[in-house]
Amino acid sequence: MFLWKSVGVRTLSDLFGKILSVVLKRIEADVIVPVPPRPGKIQQKGWDQIEELASILQYRYGFKVARLLERRSVVQQKKLDRDERLDTIGKSYFLKDDKKIMRVIKECGNIIPQKVCIIDDVTTTGATIESCAALLKEFGIPKVCAVTLFIVD
Repeated sequence: MFLWKSVGVRTLSDLFGKILSVVLKRIEADVIVPVPPRPGKIQQKGWDQIEELASILQYRYGFKVARLLERRSVVQQKKLDRDERLDTIGKSYFLKDDKKIMRVIKECGNIIPQKVCIIDDVTTTGATIESCAALLKEFGIPKVCAVTLFIVD
């Protein structure tokens, strides 16, 4: 995980994409929803590993990817303790504006997906996934599951 996220060994994205594709085929979700990066991350780091995975899954493995969420908080979660994460995460993620949502729905055949799978790189408290899942369910998606590559204890 360190080599991929912190050092930027991007060749690992191909391996992780392949692993995720196997898992996602078993889940049989209509659409994959990547957890979005914090504002400024791509400018700072030069890339976002989840967006790279989403693109690999979309273009190499044929999954439908719906970028329905946006993150407005610039605070890095890894710098917060558990209580701080739980307190701030619910205020960090939002559904994209209506025009962007409608474009995504149009790409999905003009229907709201019945089952989506959130993808993220790491789970620490589960607060990010819980917050994103709540937004998607509020939007009207009946089944939301999640897959992460790593768990940090």
